[in-house]
Amino acid sequence: MKSAFVSRLIILSLVFAETYAYDADAIVQAACAASSPGGFVSAIRRTCGGTQATCDAICGSAISGMRDIYGNQGSTTGTCFEAFHFYYKHATLTPEEKGKALMAMHRYGVSGCQSTGCGPNFCCCKA
Repeated sequence: MKSAFVSRLIILSLVFAETYAYDADAIVQAACAASSPGGFVSAIRRTCGGTQATCDAICGSAISGMRDIYGNQGSTTGTCFEAFHFYYKHATLTPEEKGKALMAMHRYGVSGCQSTGCGPNFCCCKA
């Protein structure tokens, strides 16, 4: 009985984790689009920890996949114009709760495009 409960709990947490990540993707995509200079824009996930590729490098490498989504429109060069750190931990608020933070992001600006350490976990890329 205990084993079945633990199995269900693990499955539920995996489903929740996937939904949680998807929500972050949609939120950061909207933030990238809102802060974009115009054109075709994608929010690309970036690993946060240790020495990682810069958003400049990630955007350059992601151009083929970006253009596949856009129907081969836009530039053939991917460039970073913004970077965000989305904090996955967030509160759960009832509709009646007011004046409390729900979630948070840090906006790096274009300087985040050159970060190699943990910092931005999303790159805003333009094609």
